[in-house]
Amino acid sequence: MNSASSSSSLRRCLTSIVLILPPAKFISDTFYSLYRVQGSSMEPSLQDGDILLVRKADILPYLDWKRWTSSSASSYEEEEANQTALRVIAHDAQSGRPIGENNVGYTYLHPPTIHQLGAVVVYRAPDAEKYPSSEYRVKRVVGLGGQIVRPRENWHRIERIPSFSIWVEGDNTNDEGSIEDESEKDTSTVKSSTTSNNYCKSIDSRTYGPVCKNLVEGVAERIIWPPSRWGVVSTDTPSVPRSWWT
Repeated sequence: MNSASSSSSLRRCLTSIVLILPPAKFISDTFYSLYRVQGSSMEPSLQDGDILLVRKADILPYLDWKRWTSSSASSYEEEEANQTALRVIAHDAQSGRPIGENNVGYTYLHPPTIHQLGAVVVYRAPDAEKYPSSEYRVKRVVGLGGQIVRPRENWHRIERIPSFSIWVEGDNTNDEGSIEDESEKDTSTVKSSTTSNNYCKSIDSRTYGPVCKNLVEGVAERIIWPPSRWGVVSTDTPSVPRSWWT
């Protein structure tokens, strides 16, 4: 009797796992994933060990389009944000991304539309083959596709960002880490490279230029661990603008 009961419980447990795993895998691959930050390049906003909830797609993108094109903005800041979003998706459309009414048939679009300066993104680094142990990195968006940007710590340098690309940099300007230090860390977690006073040591757009959005895993929305740091990931922008539309 006990043996039959145990067998029945095991069967129910295995059935539950089989039913739960496929949708959980689909959600993780398509909509939301968890990423762990290692390194100090994003301090003080993000710290070593933070676990981030990352949105990997626009869900029902047509609703976003309707919101951005509506005339119901309640403030100048909201209207400016809507106009920025429309400029970004216009540039993204040059790379074949659906726009406007063409979004009606889509339940989701990957990668998400990155239209906000200061957003934090997780992406596959363009130099991942050179530093395979730091394949994925987390950085802040400093410039959007179609803009020109002035990298931090090199005010004489101006870069034009191609459509469907972003310019990303780390937050920390005081860390003395190096590429070699970062490349020795565990590959199972997100790698955020360090940014020193010598920008050439940083592993971000100042090293390899604009990042194509095809490499973007998603936008970090919340810190969910540790509990003491639980909250929304801030969208900080420089006090002095470093990117402009042309």
